[in-house]
Order: sequence, then C-alpha cells, then structure tokens
Amino acid sequence: MNVAAMNNPTPQGKPLLEIACFNADSASLAAAAGADRIELCKNYSLSGLTPELSTLAMLKSQLQIPVYVMIRPTADTFSYDSADFEQMGHEIDIFSQLGADGFVFGILHPSSENSRSLVDVARNMALVQRAKGRPCTFHRAFDLVPESQWDAALRDVRDCGFSAILTNGGPTGNAAVECVDKLTTLVQWTELYGAVDASGRRFPEIIVGGGVRASNIGLLRDRTRAGVFHSAALGDGDIVSAEEVRKIREALRERGALYE
Repeated sequence: MNVAAMNNPTPQGKPLLEIACFNADSASLAAAAGADRIELCKNYSLSGLTPELSTLAMLKSQLQIPVYVMIRPTADTFSYDSADFEQMGHEIDIFSQLGADGFVFGILHPSSENSRSLVDVARNMALVQRAKGRPCTFHRAFDLVPESQWDAALRDVRDCGFSAILTNGGPTGNAAVECVDKLTTLVQWTELYGAVDASGRRFPEIIVGGGVRASNIGLLRDRTRAGVFHSAALGDGDIVSAEEVRKIREALRERGALYE
C-alpha cells in the first residue's frame, strides 16, 4: 500500500466512542458515562462471543444509544463450518427482531491459497444481506489478514457491504498504540478512496480498537485522525469502568473540538 501520494486525512470533529460490553450491567454503565454506541457480546476471556438474546431484549428497553450485536459462535476460529454459518444467520434474524441496531462479525477462509485475500466474500455478503440494511462491522478477524493482502481485503470487505472494520492495525494481540502508523495508513487509505466509487460502493470506515484507554486515546486520535474508537474500558473483572469511559469520552471531546 503506497501512501506517499496520499493527502493527510480529513479532520473529523466529534469522534464516536464505542464500548464493548460483556454483560448488561456494563452496557448500562457505559451508556450513562457517555458511550455513543455499545458492542454487545459475552465472555471477555474468549475475546467476545454472541450474547444472550435476553440481554439485548432487556437493554433495548432501557438504552437510548445504538446497540450492535457480536455474532461469533465460537472462539476457536473465524472459519466456520456449515452448522455455525447457519446459526450465525439465524441469530442475525432473531436479534434483528429484538431491535439490534447493527452487527459485528467476520468470516475468513481457512487459507488464502485459492483466494486473493482471507476474507470469505460469499459468506460475509450473505450475512450482511441478512441484516437487511443494519450496519455491519467486520471485526478483528481483520487483524489476521497479512499486510500484503490489505488492498485486496479492504476491497473484499467493501464488496461484502460492511460499513466499518474494527482493527488494531497489526497482528492479532497487539495494542493499537503499537501499530499506530499502520492504523494511520488504513485510515488514510479508506478516506482517500472512501467516497462512493464507480460502482456505488464505499470503503468501510476504520474503527480503532485494541487496548484503547484514556491514557492513550489522545495519541491515537491525534495520529490516526480516525472517526470511531473502540474500548472495553474495563475496571474490575469484566465490568466496565464508568470513570474510564468518562475519561475517554472527555479526551475525545477535547480532540474533536481541536479539529472542528
């Protein structure tokens, strides 16, 4: 990916804060502390799995902010068998009926031998279509895609119909601050080509995630100029720290004001 000819990213005010919540209590705390959006899942120790239907049903009766639901049936892989794939589609149907505002998922090929990238276009596209217009985020399965495949993978994710990609900008397990230059490249790339292309499709927005905290959000915002940031903002155990959410939100407000 050649960024030498790229313009600087267009400044964006009022960046959005998405908080990953692994239980209903965390979602309520995050919303009250100023989160703009919730990513709802369960099992923090497994990096997030599909939540319970009852959790979404309860939260939709209480919260005013959007709730995106993770659709991830197993922590073992991002390459799913036919049973898992059918389950994912059924869960999108049911969560949609319960009021999910969007979805977070991603399916990869077992290998890239017979494809231009690891992204499983056919299956991802089928699930995006099943969401019936609700925005879908391609989650951190993207972090398993080699940098040499980014060009192809970004186009594949776009062609599937995803509105965003959640990534730390480097190999899985790395923190965003360790990959800030690559995150900046991704944001620049999608902004440069993010306008509607000849086919009417948009490149997905980059959501910066992976160890995002109040202590580093300023650097990440200043360097990447991304419009959306994602944090678990955990305190004790798998419960969100309301104070951490407030600190991140305030730091983003300050940065947004600088660029307006």
